[in-house]
Amino acid sequence: MYTLFISTYDKVITIGLLKNGNLIDQKQKESMKNHSVYTMTMIDNILKQNNLTTNYLNEIIVVNGPGSFTGVRIGVTIAKTLAYTLNIPIKTITSLCALAVSIERNQNKLVTISDLKGKYIGYFDKDNKLLEDYTYLKNNKYEEYIKDKEKFIIDSTTLDLNKIYKYLKNTESINPHIVNPIYIKGIDALNDK
Repeated sequence: MYTLFISTYDKVITIGLLKNGNLIDQKQKESMKNHSVYTMTMIDNILKQNNLTTNYLNEIIVVNGPGSFTGVRIGVTIAKTLAYTLNIPIKTITSLCALAVSIERNQNKLVTISDLKGKYIGYFDKDNKLLEDYTYLKNNKYEEYIKDKEKFIIDSTTLDLNKIYKYLKNTESINPHIVNPIYIKGIDALNDK
């Protein structure tokens, strides 16, 4: 069974190929606002290098945000299109949950993804269960937020695809038509900020 993993929420595009739940190949590329140029090429390359076509794929896992507004939309759109046209299951995981799952700690975890103005935040227990709703805080509010918190702070972009697969293994797949990007903060231009 082959699983295609797609992550475009950050400046690093990650494409992974798993066979029976074990990572057999992974490609990463830093892309400054060119995710649409590289993502499909990376998928095509990883399949060709493993002597596969899309017809061998049995499921897709996609990181559906939060993160780069356009980046997330590109990854989700590609994943939905492939899942629908190949008639295969699709599973989603948020970027914050994917990072929490990738780091094993025997305590609560505060997972953050930074942008220029602030941080996306996910607070998880040691078993990666979300303890508070995802939120976005401006940098000054974030500093206040963490003052009284005793949490292990994760500000990493390293994804462990084997752990993510294992975490999602018994999760129900989703109809590709209802897979959507997750946005936590509003669009600054629409908020007059």
